Formats: sequence, C-alpha cells, structure tokens
Amino acid sequence: MTDFLQLRSLKTLEVVSDEDGYIVKAEGVSSWTVCPLCKRGRLYGHGSQEQSFQDTPSHGKPVEVFIQRRRYRCQGCGKTLFEPVADFDGKRQATARLVAHIRKESFTKTFAALAREVALDEKTIRHIFDDFVEEVETRVRFQTPRILGIDELKIIGHYRAMITNVERKTVFDLRPSRAKADLLPYFRKLRDKDTIEWVAMDMYHVYKQVVRATLPQARIVVDRFHIQRMANDALEKLRKRIRKDLPARQRLRLKDERFLLLKRQHDLKGEDMARALEWFRQFPQLGEAHALKEGFLSIWDHKTRGEAEAACVHWLSNIPAELAPAFKDLTSAVHNWHDEIFAYFDQPITNAYTESVNRLAKDMNRMGRGYSFEVIRARMLYDAKARKDAVVFETVLVDDEGPLTTNHQFQRMAAMQSIRTKQVKRVIEYGPYIPTLARLLEEGYFE
Repeated sequence: MTDFLQLRSLKTLEVVSDEDGYIVKAEGVSSWTVCPLCKRGRLYGHGSQEQSFQDTPSHGKPVEVFIQRRRYRCQGCGKTLFEPVADFDGKRQATARLVAHIRKESFTKTFAALAREVALDEKTIRHIFDDFVEEVETRVRFQTPRILGIDELKIIGHYRAMITNVERKTVFDLRPSRAKADLLPYFRKLRDKDTIEWVAMDMYHVYKQVVRATLPQARIVVDRFHIQRMANDALEKLRKRIRKDLPARQRLRLKDERFLLLKRQHDLKGEDMARALEWFRQFPQLGEAHALKEGFLSIWDHKTRGEAEAACVHWLSNIPAELAPAFKDLTSAVHNWHDEIFAYFDQPITNAYTESVNRLAKDMNRMGRGYSFEVIRARMLYDAKARKDAVVFETVLVDDEGPLTTNHQFQRMAAMQSIRTKQVKRVIEYGPYIPTLARLLEEGYFE
C-alpha cells in the first residue's frame, strides 16, 4: 500500500479524513546514536513529545501531521534534542515541501487565500514570503542599466519611484518613496553605478539633485512627453478660464471640446477643423494659444539640438503678453531645465512606454488593496514569468580554472600565455519586462 505522506523521513501510521482536511499520524524513521552537537557523546532516550506540522494540501484539503517525536539526551554534553526529521522545516511547524509550495504560490495568490488553503496563519505565510524574497535578492541581480529611467507610480496612496532600464524596457527596482532621503542612499550604494551614462526623468527637482549628487558621470534627459504635456496644460488652462464666463449651454459645449483642441494641427481635418476654427473665431486668444501649443510641439520635429534651440528662442519671443500667464509654467521649465530638455537631441530617449506605465500604475494600485508595498515590490520584481522575457544568455570565454572575464580581455591574455579556454553561457537578467508585466497585471495574474 502506498504511504500517504510519501516522505522519506516519516512513516504514515494512520490517516483520518473529514470535510475540513486530513489528520495524519506518523513516526520518524531516522535516529541518532552519537550526539550531533558535541560529536562524541552517546545518546539515550529521554521521553517523547507530540508535535504537529502542516503539510501540502491533498485533494484540495489541508493536511496536518502529528508525530510522537522521540527526545534524546547526550551523556557527554548533557544537551537534549529531538530525533531528526529531514522533511520538517527548521524554522516553522511545517514540512519543507509545504514551505516550498508557499514560496511558489505566494507570487500569484493572496496571503489570505493561501493561508486558507494550507491552514496556516496569514502572518506565517507573510514571514515565509519575506524570507524567500531576502534569499532571492541575494541570488537574483539585475544588470545595472546604461540608460536609466526614473518615473513614479502612485501605489497604496503614495508616490513611489520606479527605476527602469530604458534600453531594455524593464523595471530595475521599485522604491518605497520618491523622497530625497530614500533615493540618495539607494543610489550611493547602487552596484556598478558608474556604468550609467544617461538618466531619463520628468522635471521633479529631487530626481535631478539625487542624480547630480550620486551619478556625476551621467547626463540627464527630460522625458519629452513631460515637457510637451505642459504645452497642452497651458492651452487647457486658457480654455477653462474662458469657459467660466460663458452661458451654461456654451460652457458645456466648450467643456466637451477638450480633446478636439488638444489634437495636433495636422490631425484636424474635415468637421474637426471646422469646429476648431469656429471656436478660434469666437475666441481669438484660444486660436493663438493653440498655435503656440503647436509651435512648441514642432520644436521636436527638428533634427539637431542647435536647430531645436533656435526654434525655441523664436517661439519664446512670439508669446503675446496676454498669454504669458497661461504659458508661465512652461516657459519657467524651459529656462530652469534648458540643458536637460535639449539633451534629448544628443540622446533621444524617453520613458516612453507611457501606455504600459499608466497601466502599471492603475493595475498595481488595484492590486495594492490589502497588501504592503514590500509585498507588491517583490511580486513585481521577482516573479519568474515577468522576468523571463528580459533574460539574455551571453557566451563568454573562461579559463578552465579561472573566473569569468570578457571575451576581449581574455583573448589578449590567451595571446600572451598558453591558456586552456572554453566557452560557457552566462545568464544576464535585466528585470521584469514592462509590456509583459503590464499584460500579467491586466490579466489578473497577481490577484
């Protein structure tokens, strides 16, 4: 007859089943003769104690194992100890395979659901998860980006800093806050931070201060979509100001025209163009503001930094005095962040997976209900399914007895010495791929 538990260190004696689960009585099959602590004293029996351990569910029901565990005393050192049961976890009243099961399932199931499934306290599930994350973080290291992005997401009511690899479109890390006090020590301790050449960001002054203080070799590029959005915001500010003084019917009509007025000039065709021109006829300032918005956005149509900067100077000189207040935030940003804005023409990078990032923000915030930030961070960063699309296998040359090195370095060494070489594959991880992560979140994979 097949042993119910099928564990090498236990023998099943009795199984009782009811609708709530299985109760299993078992006994250990291993024993000691010499004390494992002092390595010399002989052991003798010193009674026994009944202990219970949770095991992995069977047939969808929790399993609890009871064992009358023998106790020994050492004649040499006098210490007492229980008989060895290799299949029990060393830290908790659970089998090792149950702990392994919880580690795996905790990335795709809520702690509450998993606690019900295995009949353990939710806090125990959380502690097992925390231990696992600590272990994973020592084993899984993401390659430090050459082009790093800093963006923010609002999760569980607070803004968090999302650190990305812009080239690979992966999440490198999630920080609990975007505050300077959190980001400064993080970047100071960042492994291989000298490899970072560019940093894409929005115009949050803290990000700039942190990068200047900790990554002096890196150049900053303001995400073009952030600065371009400010031109749309200026037009929106004027539209709302005009609406306030209109009769109710006309006020509602202008409210509904928001997306029409934010369209690019080249996208206004047919009826859309006719409606826009009618609004511009009624409110000439709205037409001027729309033209200013279009003029600013067209700066990014230029090919070189010099051309773009000249176009910006021309654009600034054409802002009418009466529209200056509406565009003040934009003109101030252009003045205060000039080099970082136009660095885009030296290195055209953005955090431009905007759609995916927005979906991340929405879905992560929904997922956050009932979870701590630390749990969400671990699930996002270390789930194998989200990471696999950004794994690279690199072939390198190695000395049969030496450490890994780059092909170029090794070829020079091999030319100077007689070295036996071989090729090996090395796994490089860049973090969870953002499009994959967004898709998994949307599908409810983490819920």
